[in-house]
Amino acid sequence: MKRSDELRQIVALSLATNVGAVTFKKLIEVFGDVASIFKATSKDLLKIKRLPKTLQSQLKSTDLVEKAEIEIAKAAKNNVEIVSILDARYPEELREIYDPPMLLYVKGVLPVKGTPAVAIVGSRNASLYGIRMAKNIAAGLSKAGVVVVSGMALGIDSAAHEGALSEVGATIAVLGGGLSRIYPPQNKKMAEKIAKKGAVISEYPMDMSPKPEYFPMRNRIISGLSRAVLIVEAGEKSGALITADSALEQGRDVFAVPGNADSERSNGTNALLKQGAKLVTSASDILEELRITGESQTQASPKFLTDKKTLNLNQDEQKLFSLLDSEPLPIDVLIEQSGLAPSRTISSLMGLQIKGVVKELPGKNFVRNP
Repeated sequence: MKRSDELRQIVALSLATNVGAVTFKKLIEVFGDVASIFKATSKDLLKIKRLPKTLQSQLKSTDLVEKAEIEIAKAAKNNVEIVSILDARYPEELREIYDPPMLLYVKGVLPVKGTPAVAIVGSRNASLYGIRMAKNIAAGLSKAGVVVVSGMALGIDSAAHEGALSEVGATIAVLGGGLSRIYPPQNKKMAEKIAKKGAVISEYPMDMSPKPEYFPMRNRIISGLSRAVLIVEAGEKSGALITADSALEQGRDVFAVPGNADSERSNGTNALLKQGAKLVTSASDILEELRITGESQTQASPKFLTDKKTLNLNQDEQKLFSLLDSEPLPIDVLIEQSGLAPSRTISSLMGLQIKGVVKELPGKNFVRNP
């Protein structure tokens, strides 16, 4: 099956009623691939417990595929790439959680495999102390080549993104709605900056409005992308604590910045510290705990988006560069994995060679130029 056909079918499934991440995971486990799901009979589908009763009729309807084609075209028009869980570029850490999203809508470029990531989240109603700590720690992590992940909400999230953007590393913002409905609206310019130096992502269709119930689901992606989660400021009922819970369920480390004992904004973070979260006052605390030092730092930074910033790579070049490493890849594999037309792949590879970051080997194989 062509990659474009597979993507269209997965997008179609994501648009089906009551088909979410867990259901999709069950379907793939039973049928092996997405094409077989669409060919399944009623008898086959009945083997799966708690499957939506309307699924077979939806699979046999042309409406679902037509909606998927419209969604894919809408994403392309907005320079958004749709990366499915079956795609080699899908983040490995996220793929391993219990309920990984079947799709990621990506504005920007996902990090190269192996690049360490740490989530920083906290209160929307943040204090000056909390904002300062989030910015400083995010900047320190970014400088060390760590990707900073957050939710682009006001307060601590925004401060974390700003701190990361101030250094050479990159940042990822995970939204609780579609990428054409940036929320909060006052962070639209921030989203543009993040997409140039990282990625703004969502599991929701382009025009999906953000809803309160989507944000807890969004939080599992924030923690799922990360090796650890840092809570900077959080009240007793803060949504940031949901991210901490997700992190613990996913086997991630949880860190917390201590706050004033008499501050409501710090009740949640101080409670986490009592429960065993690791106390953090600087980026070096996290780097030491995760053993991101020396050689790890020097490897992490060049492999991510520092290169595209200094070399001014276009979107096609960024995509191909992120797929390449020290192991040679043949041109047909690059065409398949990038989803680019052969002519665009060839011209982009030529551009990368001219800029000195990619080298062609015999047999139309390509590697990064060390």
